[in-house]
Amino acid sequence: MIKKTTKAVFWTAAAEAPAQYPWLSQDIDCEVAVIGGGLTAVLCALRFAQAGCDTVLLGAEPIGHGGTAASSGMMCLDGEECLTELVDKIGADRAMSAAKLFREAIDRLEALGRESGTDCGFRRMDTLRYAQGKKGAEVIRREFSLRLHNGIDAELLSGQNAAEQFSFPMEAGVYSRGAGAQADPYRLTHAAAAMAAKAGARIYENTGVSVVDHCGEDMVVLECVTGHTVHARYAVVAAGLETDKQCGGLERTATVYTLVTEPVESFPGWRGPCLIHTQEEPSLFLTVTPDNRILIGGMGSSLVDEHGRLGGMLELSSAGQKRYEQLEKQLRGMFPAIRGLTADYVYASRAGRTADGLPVIGRLPQEERIAYALCCGENGLLYADIASRLLVEQYQGQANQELGLFSPRREWRMKH
Repeated sequence: MIKKTTKAVFWTAAAEAPAQYPWLSQDIDCEVAVIGGGLTAVLCALRFAQAGCDTVLLGAEPIGHGGTAASSGMMCLDGEECLTELVDKIGADRAMSAAKLFREAIDRLEALGRESGTDCGFRRMDTLRYAQGKKGAEVIRREFSLRLHNGIDAELLSGQNAAEQFSFPMEAGVYSRGAGAQADPYRLTHAAAAMAAKAGARIYENTGVSVVDHCGEDMVVLECVTGHTVHARYAVVAAGLETDKQCGGLERTATVYTLVTEPVESFPGWRGPCLIHTQEEPSLFLTVTPDNRILIGGMGSSLVDEHGRLGGMLELSSAGQKRYEQLEKQLRGMFPAIRGLTADYVYASRAGRTADGLPVIGRLPQEERIAYALCCGENGLLYADIASRLLVEQYQGQANQELGLFSPRREWRMKH
């Protein structure tokens, strides 16, 4: 049974806030207002400000909290699902275009970390997606072929060569060199916020927006919970899962459980160590934090919320405890040779995904002055970077076919 753990999100609990920003205490005007306080909103504020726009950011929570803080910090060419499954949903050309954008986003976030002069815990990593059963192994073999024939460095693991590199059984695995990265999402968000402020963006935290309303043809009015109003020529809604209430796109939400260990000295039985995703249920992801802790997450539940309540009402905290124990058992079973595996932090968070697993980025047909960025899922950090770049280009009137991949009304998206 797990004991002496801290029930708090690791990234924010283990670090002091690099900066604090004021709450909105007066009515203001601006050219672009960005709603949200996570990485997506902060990167949008940064890139609009760098483009010369008078930009205001309005976050309901302190900067870097919420869904960003609960992120694993993992970035890779495939997220919750492999590229093969994305091909099946949206076609090969679109899927490989998305993979190219993911790789470019990793490059840009690495460059942003260097430019900020802040240690964001960023490092390039290899990736492994594996299956233990024959059905999942067939998907993995298709994934290997897809990567190999699209110029992605890939190696197929099975049998003896898998056993020599990893201490847990797998029927098949696809290992890709340099196809992923890891960062501290909290420090990365604060680094981007500092850069945004330096570029001229006005940042307000603890300033939730309660109403977003059109005011004529050339103005958007934002009513804030602080009792003050923001008048903007353009608004970007990048408020995590709350964005879905205005633009739609979520297929489902689930509570994801995460366990973070105390720092580990060495990683026998874990090549790399790399980023790891399972292909089959239960869906799991594993990474190593910048200070050499193992982070394992998954065991999702659509019925129990992040506060341990069934249906949002009935107290069921024992369900969460059971999930943490399952994660610890899974981790110990996968890496029996790693010494000192002790759980240090456990927490649950609400996560969402769209039908095709891609973000929702862009404007609705009837709204010319409001854009949306719903960047959820395991690759949320990469989606945040992509959204910030594409939304600035859209605002500037640049024609960009890439935006069609993520449009709120993309025609191939599966319906609810």
